[in-house]
Amino acid sequence: MMKTSMTYDQYIPTHILFGVGQLNNLHAQPLPGKRALFVISNGKSTRANGYLARTEEQLHKAGVETEVFDGIAPNPTVANADAAAHCCHNHYSRNGYIV
Repeated sequence: MMKTSMTYDQYIPTHILFGVGQLNNLHAQPLPGKRALFVISNGKSTRANGYLARTEEQLHKAGVETEVFDGIAPNPTVANADAAAHCCHNHYSRNGYIV
């Protein structure tokens, strides 16, 4: 029998908007801060398909500032992860959230 002193307690209040057109309601939702950092890959699909612009537009309607860190590479290196962590810490450590 394995003995362990580990414990775990998790609370994740989540409100999910799902379905056609629901992104258009994002601006009316209670949000956890006034700044949002999008951490995305360095690929093109998030921008090319309009998802990023539409989500930023909704957050701007809600009075939320947005910034994008688009330096996540496939199979990220430690340096890549460090750059993302540096961006998060320097820009969003208070009053912000990461998307």
